[in-house]
Order: sequence, then C-alpha cells, then structure tokens
Amino acid sequence: MKLFYSPTSPYARKCLAAAIEKGIEGDIALLTVSPMASTAELLAVNPLSKVPALVLPDGRSIIDSRVICQHIDGIAASPRLIPADPAARIDCLTREAQADGINDAAFSLTMERKRPAEQQSPDWIERWIAAISRSVAYFDGRVPHRERPDLGDIALACALGYLDLRHGALDWRASTPNIASWFAAISARPSLARTAPPPG
Repeated sequence: MKLFYSPTSPYARKCLAAAIEKGIEGDIALLTVSPMASTAELLAVNPLSKVPALVLPDGRSIIDSRVICQHIDGIAASPRLIPADPAARIDCLTREAQADGINDAAFSLTMERKRPAEQQSPDWIERWIAAISRSVAYFDGRVPHRERPDLGDIALACALGYLDLRHGALDWRASTPNIASWFAAISARPSLARTAPPPG
C-alpha cells in the first residue's frame, strides 16, 4: 500500500499512527507530498488534492482519513481501534469526528492568518478559536481512561499536536489540565512519538 502523506497533516498522522498501532506500518510506503502543490501523482488518486490518500495493492485509492482508518482497522483482527460493540463504536467515531473538527477549525485559522492582515476576518477567527476552545474543554471533562487507545483517542492526540504545531499561542493547556496530562502520557506511545510533526 502507498500512503500519500504530509508530516504536518494531523489527518495523515492519524492514519499512520493507526497503522503503527495495528502493527502494519511495514506494509505501507509513505509518499510525502505537499497538497498545496497539487502534483499530478496526488491528483491521480485524489482530485481534491488532499492528504491522506491510500492506494491499495490493486490500484484502488481510498481518501478521507476516517475512511482510511476504518480500512486499516479491518486489515488485522487485533488490536481493534474501532470497537465492535455498536454503542462503543458510535462513541469512538463521534470522538474521532469531534477531534477532526478541532483540526478543521485549526486549519481554517491557519489559512486565514496567512492572508494579508486587511483581508482577514476577525469574526471567523473568533469563531474558529471559540470552537477549538469549547472542544478541548469538552474533552477535558471526558478524559479517556482506556488501557489501549482507540481511534477516537488517536484522533484527539493528533488534533492537540496540531494545535501545538500551528497555534501554540492559544495555550490550550492553561485551562484544560486534565486533557493536558493525558496528552503528555499518550504522546509517549510509539505510534504518536514516531509520527510527531516536525517543529516550526
């Protein structure tokens, strides 16, 4: 398999971390690309020019990190990243969606701040920062206590790591000490330590 990947993408990181947790990272070749460059190779597998994109051995491609992670989880029976129990499964996928929503807001904030100052929207910046703050606070009141992380936990760790990478000035830890302690602990897992984004 081939994974189109960017080291700074929290969505791509989630997929690679999931593969490491499943013990199948050796079956995946990483193709590092810049989505903004819209290379012909990336467009051939994802016309949206977004990462991650996973190309299967038979040539089919899978896009969207949530779909890719579900495929990765189905390759090996254990450990399960998405629970089989229906209620637990919905809870896990809902937490993944919430964490991805943090990424969505943080990415939008990143791109908005790259615009000339006079073209930036203070209203949208305020809205995205508020969404991030509310979501991190939501998780601070629901700190995971699983012995082994599920996909929702991995997604959350990747989202918090992206906040550190792009929006350190938000200082999310200041008001959410519970999830900050959890994040410090889970970040030591090989799946997250080995996929940590480069500094800067």
